[in-house]
This record gives sequence, structure tokens and C-alpha cells, in this order.
Amino acid sequence: MKVNCHIDPNIEEEHLDLFVREMNPQISNLLKSFTSTEPVLWCYDADQIIPIKFSDIFELTVAKTGTKISTKDHTYFYRERLSHFKSNLPNDFIEASCSTIFNYHYLDHLELLDNGLIDAILTNGSHIQISRRKIKNLKARLGL
Repeated sequence: MKVNCHIDPNIEEEHLDLFVREMNPQISNLLKSFTSTEPVLWCYDADQIIPIKFSDIFELTVAKTGTKISTKDHTYFYRERLSHFKSNLPNDFIEASCSTIFNYHYLDHLELLDNGLIDAILTNGSHIQISRRKIKNLKARLGL
């Protein structure tokens, strides 16, 4: 498929023109992502770039050259470092450590460990250790 992007600061209203032979699920998903008002992250999955809604994200973790984005049943890759965009995340996200942020809507329960630390257990079974410096913030956000 051929893709053209024209950047013109003088246009009055942004618009998208799409010329296709037939509608298919990929194009339908693309159109939904452009018309959706919910913010998304454009993430890599092998040879595809897929929009992931913030509300679908369980966990964001630092990776070697970017950020690992985990959803209920899949892991994607975002090419920006977590530190570059964490301030733009919705309030649904809580910082567990310098390298991990999670969506508290998917928090199943907290486990109090013998060493005084806390593990956040998400509904997908993921265990996230809360760093000592972030425990106070976690408790405040959860009203504990």
C-alpha cells in the first residue's frame, strides 16, 4: 500500500483522504483509530504498527531501546523511552519504580512482603514490585 503524508501549516482544517479498493478489517481498525477521541500509543508488533488505547495498557516497562507495553494478552514495543512520555500519561497510571508504571484500574490486589516491600498484582497475573520511594505515592493514590 502506498502512503503519502503532506504537511502544510497553512491548511485550515486537518483531514484524511483514504483511497482503497475494498474495506478490510485492517483498514476498518485504522479508521476507528483516527476517529477515536481516546488517546493511543502507536506501538510496534513485529512488522506492524498498531494503535493501543491507554485504557487497554496494563503495564509500561523500560526496555533496552524503548518501552515495553503490556496489555491483557499481548506485549508491544514503543520506540520512545518511558521517561520521555510518562508525564503525558493519563492519571490512571501509577509509577511503581523508575522502570515500571502500571494502570491501577487493572490492580487486583497488593501483597505485603516480609521485607516491608509491596507487590502489586494485576488482573493478568503480573507481579510488579513497588520501590520503597514509591510506596507513599501508591498509598496516597489508592486512599490507604
